[in-house]
Amino acid sequence: MPITGAQIALECLMREGVEVVFGYPGGANIPIYDALYNSPIRHILTRHEQGAVFAAEGYARASGQPGVCLATSGPGATNLVTGIADAKMDGVPLVCITGQVRRPMIGTDAFQETDVVGLTLPITKFNCMVTRTEDLPRLMAQAFHVARSGRPGPVLIDLPVDVSKEQLETVEYPETGELPGYTPEKKVELPLDQVIEMLASSRRPVAIVGAGAKWGGATAQVRDLLDRLKLPTVTTVQGLGTVPEDRDYFLGMVGMHGTRQSNIAVSHSDLLLVLGARLDDRVTGDPTRFAKHAKIVHFEIDPAQLSRVRPCDLPVVGDLKDTAGRMLSALPASLPDWSAWLEETRSVPNPQPKENVGQGKPSPTLLLEMLFEMIQPDALLTADVGQHQMWAAQRASGIAHPRQFITSGGLGAMGFALPASIGVQIAYPHRQVVCITGDGGFQMNIQELATIQRYSLPIKILVIDNKYLGMVRQWQQLFHDRRYSEVDLYDNPDFVRIGEAYGIPGTLMNRGTDMERQLTEFLASPGSAQLVVECPAEANVYPMVASGAPLSEMILEDKK
Repeated sequence: MPITGAQIALECLMREGVEVVFGYPGGANIPIYDALYNSPIRHILTRHEQGAVFAAEGYARASGQPGVCLATSGPGATNLVTGIADAKMDGVPLVCITGQVRRPMIGTDAFQETDVVGLTLPITKFNCMVTRTEDLPRLMAQAFHVARSGRPGPVLIDLPVDVSKEQLETVEYPETGELPGYTPEKKVELPLDQVIEMLASSRRPVAIVGAGAKWGGATAQVRDLLDRLKLPTVTTVQGLGTVPEDRDYFLGMVGMHGTRQSNIAVSHSDLLLVLGARLDDRVTGDPTRFAKHAKIVHFEIDPAQLSRVRPCDLPVVGDLKDTAGRMLSALPASLPDWSAWLEETRSVPNPQPKENVGQGKPSPTLLLEMLFEMIQPDALLTADVGQHQMWAAQRASGIAHPRQFITSGGLGAMGFALPASIGVQIAYPHRQVVCITGDGGFQMNIQELATIQRYSLPIKILVIDNKYLGMVRQWQQLFHDRRYSEVDLYDNPDFVRIGEAYGIPGTLMNRGTDMERQLTEFLASPGSAQLVVECPAEANVYPMVASGAPLSEMILEDKK
C-alpha cells in the first residue's frame, strides 16, 4: 500500500526505538499529527514549543536515549532554538522534526516560512531540509546516528508539508545511518605510555571529571580508574554523581561556585587529568591563570573541545568508556604515593557562609540540605538556572549517579527545569522526580503546569521565591554597589493559587520554624505538588569566583 512521508517519518522513529515524542501541532506538521493518531508512539502535548524541546532534553538527559520533539514551521520552529542551543552546549542527543511550507513556496516569504536550517546551522551537529520524499529514511537514520555518536548533540530535520503528504509505493529503509566523512568513532593510537610517564613524574596531580562520563556510559570505568589512582578528584556541575561522595579522594565540585578545596587543589596542581570535561570559563575562571603550573592530559571524544581555553599538553581522543578502561589496564602495579598531596588538599578549609535568615524566613541552603537528605536514593532532580541551581549543585555531591541531577549547564537557560522534569518523569514514571526552580525561571515556562496535570505526573515542584532575579541581584550587590537595576520581582503572583488553578495542590513556606514538617509532607504527596518557599531576598551563593578572577581568589562571604 502507498505510504505518506509523515508515515515514513514515524516508521523511522519506531525503527530507532523511539517510544515517546514531545510536541505541539500546527499547520505545517498536521500530516505528522494525522499519522500519529493511529501510531503506537506516545505523544506528549506541551503548551509551548520551548516546553517540548526542554521536555525532550529532560527525557534524553535522564535516559541517555535521544529525545524527540515536533514543531510546526515559523514560530513553532523558532521556539525550539533555545533548547537546541542548550543541547548543543551540554552534548545532549536531541532530534527535532519541524514542519515547513510547501516546496514551491520556499523562498517566497510564505505564511510562517522560516529558514530553520540556516537558523540552526551553528547549533546543530546535523540538519537538513527533506526535498525528496524518497530521501527521508536515509536522512532520518543519519540524523539519529549523528545525534547519538561521538559527543552527542542535537540534529534537526525540516519537513515540508507536501513531502509529508506525498505518497510512495515502495520505501527503502537503510540498515545504518552512516554519513560520508563523519567518523567520530575512528580508532586512534592512544598515548597511554606518555600519560603514565606524566603521572609518574607528577607530585600534585588532580583529576577533573565532566559530563563525558555519563554520555559515554563510562561511569563504571571512570570510577574504577580513580579508585586505582586515588588522586584528588573534582567534578564539574554536569559530572556530579560520577564520583561517590564516600571516596576520600573526592573534593567536590570545581569552578565558580565550587568548594574551596577543589579550586585550591586545581590551582596548585602540576598535572590535570581531565576526563570528559570541556573546561569552560565557569570551571577555569581566568584561563590565563588557570592551573598555571599544570600540564593538561585531556581525555575527550571530540577533538574540537581540546585546547579551547588552555593548551592541552597531551590529548587522549576517544570514547571515555574505552579510553578510561584501557588506561586502567595499562597502569603499572606500582603507582606513586600521592597520599600526602591528598591530605594537603583535604586540609584546606571549606568555610560555610553565614546563613542569611532575615525576618525569620526559611534558609534556602538549609532547606536544600534537608531536601537532599529526605529524597529517595534514586530520585531524579531538575534544577533551573540561578542561585537555587548553585545551592542545589553544592549539595548534590551525595547523589549516586550522574544522571540524577539534571540542569542546563553551558547555556544556562532559565525556564529549563519545569518542562525538563516532565521528560524525566515520562522516562522514569515510577521514580521520584523533584523540580527545583526559582521565581524567575518558573514563570518562563509556567504554562507546563498544565502538561503535568494532563498526564497526572507526580512531579514535586519546589519554588525558591526571593522576589528577585537572585543571581543577577547578587552580582549587582557585589560588583555594582547594590544598584539593583530591573531585578526586583516584588509583584510576583501567588504561585500557590496559580498551581491550584492548574489542579496542582500547593503550600507556602514563609517561616524557618516548621521547615522539616512542611518538606516531609510535600515529598509524601501522592501526586504532583508545589512548595513555594519565601526565602530572604539577599541570601547569596558562596563560595564564589568573580568573573575574570582565578579559582584561587574566592569570595567567601558578603562584604561589610
